[in-house]
Amino acid sequence: MLKLRFGHGSGRLALPAIAGSSLSLCFLLTPSIGNAADLQPHRAVYDMRLSSAQSGADIADVNGRMVYELSGSVCDGFNVDLRFVVMSIDEEGEETVTDLRSSYFEAPDNSQLSFTYQTFIGDFLAEQAQGTAEHQSSKVDVDLGGPDGKSLSFDGSIMFPLQHLHSVIDGATLGKHFMVSKLYDGSVTGEQLFEATTVVGRKLADPLDQRSDQISLPKALGTADAWPVSIAYFNLSDGVRGERAPDYQMHTVLHENGVSRSMNLNYGVFELEGALVELELKPMIPASTCGSSVALEEEVSVPFDGRLKKEQLR
Repeated sequence: MLKLRFGHGSGRLALPAIAGSSLSLCFLLTPSIGNAADLQPHRAVYDMRLSSAQSGADIADVNGRMVYELSGSVCDGFNVDLRFVVMSIDEEGEETVTDLRSSYFEAPDNSQLSFTYQTFIGDFLAEQAQGTAEHQSSKVDVDLGGPDGKSLSFDGSIMFPLQHLHSVIDGATLGKHFMVSKLYDGSVTGEQLFEATTVVGRKLADPLDQRSDQISLPKALGTADAWPVSIAYFNLSDGVRGERAPDYQMHTVLHENGVSRSMNLNYGVFELEGALVELELKPMIPASTCGSSVALEEEVSVPFDGRLKKEQLR
């Protein structure tokens, strides 16, 4: 699942990353390699639209598309590719296209994370980050690539994105309804640490209830339990202390195999609603095949024809 941030001001949206399907929560359970095998490699496409905006937000409309792809195996680790393209229109009718591209690889034992993030506003590269992060005994060491070669460390119990996803699923399966976590995913500039507060609702009686979907879900999802999940994200690296509102919140229906049925994002002054419009389930590679070579896909392309066009979003 994924994690997103939007910049403030003038209705211009700046998109950082969606971590691991954006579900990222660190709590008492640390997933083992065994339950990592339960993640379903898949490609999901979500159509995004503006569902609400407060007066004064200077946002008239937002439309976009998100493509999320999970590939790999418990043997060799998992790769997550994300592309999120949105077109925002302010109150004066000015259009801005924002294009987020991210890719990261997480080792099968959760010891290392490598990541690349880019955010374009129009043709301008507004934000980028590239580097690696490694778990040490009581901290995470980060090495950011580029000419500066910056290194930094975060102390405490911190999880990487797919670790967080496993933690949410494990917690939901055990009946946990409230979790607090620390997350590092390398997003934005690679220097941010997040805290996530998660609320898990009751398990859905009908996992294939399709009231919020625009497609017929594969029958394979019928055996996977599902829960409504809400996550509030707080940037711990911004220097703010005490009570405060979250940077943003995500609401989704999460299946036990890691597939997210929806992607609603609340940024306080406005909210986006995402509907699942395409879902491709890929073969799962069993742990018994460990030792063989597994090819990971390197790129995900949003199904837009070249430059984003207004008619493709509406």
